[in-house]
Amino acid sequence: MKVLLLSAMALALLATACGESPVPGEASQPPVEDIPVEVPDTTSTDEGVDEVTAVGASHILISYAGSQVQGIERSQEEARNLIIELEGRIAAGEIEFAQAASEYSDCPSGADGGALGVFGRGAMVPAFEQAAFSLAVGEVSSVVETQFGYHLILRTQ
Repeated sequence: MKVLLLSAMALALLATACGESPVPGEASQPPVEDIPVEVPDTTSTDEGVDEVTAVGASHILISYAGSQVQGIERSQEEARNLIIELEGRIAAGEIEFAQAASEYSDCPSGADGGALGVFGRGAMVPAFEQAAFSLAVGEVSSVVETQFGYHLILRTQ
């Protein structure tokens, strides 16, 4: 029951970040950074090792028809090709992450360079969370797929 509740909460937070149904031209939910989050960045384990409990991240979301983002007409193959192209362009320094997010992301957070703010464990869907928490600050993930589409994630904190 607890796992289902956490999964529902994670889905709700990412849905809020990307709007319940972000259709181009429609108003979206307030950005996640507007939602107060009081989570310490680290906690100490019994062994004295600091465990990261919260991270800051930005993302680029490329959705496709059939994902949980409504109003998208591109195919899954077109979405995958676009996210791979963006991954290469960012890595090559041809485009900045925030610029790519504002130009290409299907999430309303793209208007803010993809900024999602700070979130704790259990706040995002599992694949997204695993990727975000595994990154070093300033590092960009490889392509991550969730029910919303394909993501590139930049850890900012």
